[in-house]
Amino acid sequence: MEKEYITHEPGNPEAWVCICGNQPHQDGFYPVNFLGQWCEPVAGPWDTEAYGCARCGRIIDQNDLEVVGQMKESERVKELV
Repeated sequence: MEKEYITHEPGNPEAWVCICGNQPHQDGFYPVNFLGQWCEPVAGPWDTEAYGCARCGRIIDQNDLEVVGQMKESERVKELV
């Protein structure tokens, strides 16, 4: 199976673009663990370096932007309160 990677907006390495087309100013990306469960971001290092796409549920390794998994529908962040 070929690996998938997300990209970023041209000239802006901070603005991710998921394979599904999601971007930070749309549905966004949220910190998750590598199982796809939402994590509370904390100051300093935390135990995960993954983010989840709030639109399609892909789990992304923030170090190399590789898609490393898929969140369950029930784990996807629909809206932050």
